[in-house]
Amino acid sequence: MPGGYLADWKWMEKRHASLSLKELANEAGVDPAFVRRLIDLGAIEGRGPFGPSDLRRVSLLRAWEEAGLSVEAVMRVMQAGDLSLSWLDAPVMARGEGLDRTYAQLCSEEQVPFPLAQAVQEALGFAPPDPTDRAREGDGELLALVRTFLEVGADEGPTLRLLRVYADALRRVAAAEAELYESQIEGRLRASGRGERELLDFGARFGNRVVASLERALLDIYHRHREHVWIEHSINHAEIALEQAGLYKKIPRAPAICFVDLTGYTRLTEERGDDVAARMATSLASLVEDISRRRGGRPIRWLGDGGMFHFKDPGAAVLSGLDMVESAPAAGLPPMHIGIHTGPVIFQDGDVYGRTVNLASRIASHASARQVLASDETVDRSTVEGVRYEPVGPVALKGVARPVRLFRAVREAAR
Repeated sequence: MPGGYLADWKWMEKRHASLSLKELANEAGVDPAFVRRLIDLGAIEGRGPFGPSDLRRVSLLRAWEEAGLSVEAVMRVMQAGDLSLSWLDAPVMARGEGLDRTYAQLCSEEQVPFPLAQAVQEALGFAPPDPTDRAREGDGELLALVRTFLEVGADEGPTLRLLRVYADALRRVAAAEAELYESQIEGRLRASGRGERELLDFGARFGNRVVASLERALLDIYHRHREHVWIEHSINHAEIALEQAGLYKKIPRAPAICFVDLTGYTRLTEERGDDVAARMATSLASLVEDISRRRGGRPIRWLGDGGMFHFKDPGAAVLSGLDMVESAPAAGLPPMHIGIHTGPVIFQDGDVYGRTVNLASRIASHASARQVLASDETVDRSTVEGVRYEPVGPVALKGVARPVRLFRAVREAAR
């Protein structure tokens, strides 16, 4: 797999192929005495040269001991055949190599203040380094990326928040992978009588099969989402330019875009875990897709805790929104809040773009629990009976130049 994950792994293995005891301790971040102790216990063999397998064992056993697991006790279990460390040799466990310079030296090279480098690592969820700590592979690219954002005018605070978004999303991906594996695969194997050693060995073999495809798939998904986001960004610029030139025309029969979000989804996820959140997202998708299709709508984009829908008729979008907020409690879902805007959209690659989409999203973010908020363009083009619109007033929405007149859609009581 030239240029792929396994190629990178083999390159790193080669770099660690012949280490002295002192180099092994340095790479693992431990005292040489700890390495000699592991040799005496039989955790690693010989007196050197040492390789990448030894490096992973030293690093893991130190981490286990710091967590309260005695190395001597671990070795007794291993010698009894109840535990194995062979899974450490799988590509999934490959680690980035330490660089030949400290964080302070790297910061000087990249022209990034050391306190900012510490803040970067904290934003990613890692311990801030000391100036004398060895930098890792990838740290140089990371600091160069941060410096590039700052050089073109971004402030440190928002840049660090972006890194937190990256890190949180990737952590959740890794945690969801582990949760599915433990519940759907490992749990059944344990119930069939497999021991801990067999479970670890099976996990290593499974990781070897899926890790390269998984990483390629994740990168491809990111590329596709990034393309969609930047297409939308460019379309917003084009619409603004046309409007400023007096060439932007309203179309006679504009569609409506409806954004649906669950209230308090993030808090519920933190309190009850990703498994509950996943089931909730599945229930939400089933409910709102059924309602939107019955009203002539079409789901366009799913966001985990909500979705975006396209309706040819704005009135149908409003009725669907009311159906959704009213049906949520019976479906065991938290309250929904919904935003609807009507205007031209651009279709490409199965997605829709434009200021209409952006504004509908902003309206949904402004809505409170159980509210269906609609723009005045939606109200003007909505001709359905049994619904009244309560004015909310001109509202300043994030990223929107002028205040937007919003109305709350309310179902009229039957007479």
